[in-house]
Amino acid sequence: MKTNVSIGVIIIAMVILIAVSGSAMAARPVPAGNESSVITVKTSAKVVGNFQAQTDLGLQQGNGSLVPPLASDGGQVSTIVYSENSMAINGATDYTKNTQINTGSVLNGQDNVQTDRIITFEAGDAGRMVSDESILVQTDASEDTTSTGCCPWGSTTDAVLPAENEIVVAGSKLDVSEVSASSSSGVRAISNQPGTTVELDYSIDAHGLNQTAGTMDSPAIGSASAYVSGLIMQGANSTTQTTDMQYHDVTSVDGLFDLSKEVSYTSAPS
Repeated sequence: MKTNVSIGVIIIAMVILIAVSGSAMAARPVPAGNESSVITVKTSAKVVGNFQAQTDLGLQQGNGSLVPPLASDGGQVSTIVYSENSMAINGATDYTKNTQINTGSVLNGQDNVQTDRIITFEAGDAGRMVSDESILVQTDASEDTTSTGCCPWGSTTDAVLPAENEIVVAGSKLDVSEVSASSSSGVRAISNQPGTTVELDYSIDAHGLNQTAGTMDSPAIGSASAYVSGLIMQGANSTTQTTDMQYHDVTSVDGLFDLSKEVSYTSAPS
């Protein structure tokens, strides 16, 4: 299906969440376990007819038991959740996706979970594609008064790591008859290296097939949304909450559209 138009919607959005506040505050990566596992999956599919792809991932790493309650002095659990569910009927679908999971210690610039996806769809009669994708990182920790060297230069002055609970989730939804979309996600939450940040990145770019960059000469057709939500709670100690931030951002389009959104969340003790 090809449609030439001169009206439509172009939306480009960028959201950056940074949680760095006070001495030794904000989320910190959880140390890796004694063993690590790496899973790499590469998928490529082309079909005229029906198509379905589904991915579900849940990764938890703690410095003690994963079963609540957390240890009273420095107990910590980091959680990463990723999901995708895409289904197309009666159309031409071209789908490529690379996924890598690493449960070991990673450094700044590396991820424990990373995905890259490209999908194009052109409907036949009564054809349709729906696709949901989301990525989440959560850090829960109790106050830690025993750690040394948590701060710059290994200083033990004011080295208390406060209690915290930080949750950030980002994703997108598509319900289209024609689209060319690319998305990527990455999360870092496990590291043994001091100075490594907790991080989540998500981006999506959805437009029409054979569309000229910066124009609406061949836009995507249907509806789409992209979103991010964050809850940042930090404490001065185990009994006093001193920071509470809630954030929600969603962009939705319906009709002839070009939608792009980038999300970046970074948090680390300072």
